[in-house]
Amino acid sequence: MKKTLSFVTLFTLLLASIYLLSGCSYESDNDIAVKNLEKLLTAIENEDHDGIRTLFAPNIIADIDSFDQSITDLIAYYNGNYESYGSKGLGSEYDRHDGVEKKWLNMGYDITTTMDVYRIAIVWHIQDTSNAGNVGIWSLYIIRFDDDPNPSYTYAGDGLWTNGIHIGKTYEGQLD
Repeated sequence: MKKTLSFVTLFTLLLASIYLLSGCSYESDNDIAVKNLEKLLTAIENEDHDGIRTLFAPNIIADIDSFDQSITDLIAYYNGNYESYGSKGLGSEYDRHDGVEKKWLNMGYDITTTMDVYRIAIVWHIQDTSNAGNVGIWSLYIIRFDDDPNPSYTYAGDGLWTNGIHIGKTYEGQLD
């Protein structure tokens, strides 16, 4: 009995050591969302047009005529440097069909800056094994907290999830 217990303990330690030394790490959906949100906020605050553009899926922005102007509008709309943010909803969806894997995050945050409070909603595709041009932000909605007519609900823009950048849009239907 004592030999068996020693063997099990040794085997468990060996497996744990192999895992730790192999460099394997796990990044949760929340970790990915926070990392990407911080990249976006940093690019906005630095007025980095190219940085914002690179966060969007190339195939999506190729079909948006006024995309560069919407980046300029976003930078003009957002004031201050972020001090904190709180997740108001994070969902992930995964699709696997005919060997193609796709995963995207639906992210909602309230962001407090040095000058204002914003609500942001994003659809961010983080995986597409058939076409890397689909990876990135597809849809971004932002509104000042004080302008949201439904502050007790998670902000979801106008509910249409149209590709591109959308400023100040709200849902017009009944929420309850």
